[in-house]
Amino acid sequence: MSGAFSQPIVKLTIASKDEPSIQVQAQYNPKELQLDQSVPWKKPEAANQTGTQKGSGASAGDDPIALEFTGAEGRTMTIEFLFDEYEGAGRKVAVAGEVAKLEQLARVRNPNEKDETKRRPHQCVVSWGGTLPKFECVIESLSTKYTMFSKEGMPLRATCTVKLKEAHAVDKKAGGS
Repeated sequence: MSGAFSQPIVKLTIASKDEPSIQVQAQYNPKELQLDQSVPWKKPEAANQTGTQKGSGASAGDDPIALEFTGAEGRTMTIEFLFDEYEGAGRKVAVAGEVAKLEQLARVRNPNEKDETKRRPHQCVVSWGGTLPKFECVIESLSTKYTMFSKEGMPLRATCTVKLKEAHAVDKKAGGS
C-alpha cells in the first residue's frame, strides 16, 4: 500500500440536459454533498375543530395527534464548488469562465423564444462516479463568493454554492407568457 495520496479520477459534474455542451466539472471534488428530503405532513382539519365526538368508529380527524400525508416532495442537493486559478497545481481553471457557466445554467435560456421549453432555465444533471445515482434537477439558487483577485481585478479564486431541486421533468408554468 502506497503512502502517497492519489487524486480521484472522476470529478463531480453538473451539466445541462437541454444543451449537454454546457457543463461544469469540479476543479476539486467537494468535501461533502448534502441531500435533503422533505416529507410533508399536516394535521387534519377535523382535529382543529372543537366539539368532535369520539364514538366507536372514531376517525383520524378525531385524534388531535393524527397526521395526513400531503404529497411527495423532490429532494434538494447543496454543492459547494471551489475554483482556484492561483494555486491550481496543474489543475488551473479560468475562474470567471467556470462561474459564467454556472450562471448560464441558472438563467432563462431564451426569454424571447416562441418555444416555451426554451423560456426557462436549464434542466440539469449532477453526476459523480458510478456509485451515486445521477441527480436530475434544476438550479434553485446560486451564490458566488470571490475571495482573491489579480492586480488587474480578475477573479483568481471563488466559491460557488449551488442549491438544486430534484426534477425529472420541467415545464414553464402554464398561463405564463
